[in-house]
Amino acid sequence: MALNDPQWGNKKNGGPPDLEEMLRSFNRKLSGFFGGKGGGGGTSGGMGGGISLIVAIVVLVWIGSGFYIVDPSQRGVVLRFGKFTEATLPGPHWRWPYPIESVEIVNMGQVRSVEV
Repeated sequence: MALNDPQWGNKKNGGPPDLEEMLRSFNRKLSGFFGGKGGGGGTSGGMGGGISLIVAIVVLVWIGSGFYIVDPSQRGVVLRFGKFTEATLPGPHWRWPYPIESVEIVNMGQVRSVEV
């Protein structure tokens, strides 16, 4: 089969699928996922559902970033807007994510000394 054969792209001959049809199918599925009608060439007003879904995912990831674990030889110091709030014991904990709270993990097993 030659590269310039006009019958090469036909599905009857077992050639590759039509790229434009694949893109149209992908766009229909994508617009259906984001709340679009999945129809023809008009503008779909369903992007509000997709944007709210993306915002919800971002908020969930932001809230999930507040989990932290303190090892047995460590203590966690929670700072709210840079001011000491509490000291946490070993184990899993949750804090308000950045920029509201931050956690400094302090190793209590390490001996620190300063020579004067």
